[in-house]
Amino acid sequence: MVAFLLAVPTYWTHPEGRGGEEIFFDHPTPLNTPGTLRRTLESLVPLVEPGVVAVGVVAAPTVAELGPAMEAWLEELLASPPLPYPVVLFGPSHLALLQEFLRVRGKAAWFDLLSLTGYGAIRNITLVLANLLEAEVLVSLDDDEVVEDNDFLAKISTDLAYLGQHHPVFGLAGLYENADGRVFVPEPETSWGLFWPKLRWMNQTFAELLNSEELLPRTPLALGGNMVLPAKLFRRLPFDPCIPRGEDVDYVANAAKWGIPFFFDKNLRILHLPPEKPHPTWLKLRQDLVRFAYARRKLREQEPHPELVRVSPLKLAPYPGNFLTDELEEKAYRSHTLLALEYLAAGDAEGARRTLENLHLLQQEKTCRENAFKSYLDLANRWQELQTWLADPEIAAQARQVLWGQP
Repeated sequence: MVAFLLAVPTYWTHPEGRGGEEIFFDHPTPLNTPGTLRRTLESLVPLVEPGVVAVGVVAAPTVAELGPAMEAWLEELLASPPLPYPVVLFGPSHLALLQEFLRVRGKAAWFDLLSLTGYGAIRNITLVLANLLEAEVLVSLDDDEVVEDNDFLAKISTDLAYLGQHHPVFGLAGLYENADGRVFVPEPETSWGLFWPKLRWMNQTFAELLNSEELLPRTPLALGGNMVLPAKLFRRLPFDPCIPRGEDVDYVANAAKWGIPFFFDKNLRILHLPPEKPHPTWLKLRQDLVRFAYARRKLREQEPHPELVRVSPLKLAPYPGNFLTDELEEKAYRSHTLLALEYLAAGDAEGARRTLENLHLLQQEKTCRENAFKSYLDLANRWQELQTWLADPEIAAQARQVLWGQP
């Protein structure tokens, strides 16, 4: 139906940010505030072309009870004033409709593949949305971005045409620019940061990619807000909903296990304007620690398989590979001990306690008996079945009618 779907996940929380949260998001927008979504959608106006480029918004609340209020607020936000193009909105009510659509057709076994709980699950809904709209290419964005380059999609088309001559299935990754024009992220000037060099290794990876003599070098990471997935890829592999954050980087690592490469275009840039993150340092570190331990487990538990290739941490270095080695524990203990001491020096005993709890979670992840590799392999196989079924034009048209009242 369309060549491109520009998919924008958006995350919402209680008015004024006051209230409990069941789901962790970096910076959810308080309801009844304009947030940044409208700015992102307005920046897409030069790119949208009816019948060629569509825009989809996937909305998730931090707690289920906010779903109806969130959808009502988004409908008002999108209509005041109206955008010069239609937006396909998918929220909790649409999820319920889609699950009912599956149930009455005897496909209830796929319910667990569809969720708005967590980053990976929400990205998966964007993949489903692309399939239902019969898009050839999914362009994954975020709601804190501005696309300033009117040739953005033309550059993607050129890259896809070139890569398609050499690779049957592949992905494409672009770059963020900060408000000051820089592409590297400031590194924390703290003692604990020296032993948790996430941003340093991320910057090192981008520096190597930017300095590569190849036109489109292979990359071990991608940014979820500037990520391009052709239909052959988004119908084949899902994001892993078990990972608490970093689902974009994890997706690249999972694709590598299927021999599917990602390539980096240094000229494919998006302006990244994130708001302040409300969460304490110990909680952000917790999310990273759990995700790296889990991703490492998926690497360690790999088994020979006729469709797969073995991926080592070295293949994913510097980032995220350097965090997926046997040295993860040492990095974790040193950085968390120093951070806990910083909290104590500031008189925040609770922050120190929470920091050290992270190390207990690391031990729990290490002793988990579930085989993470086999679980993702099963997920990918079931995902392909779901997406193949939804790709049938008749099924897709019926689903669109149920969800949005249009064939």
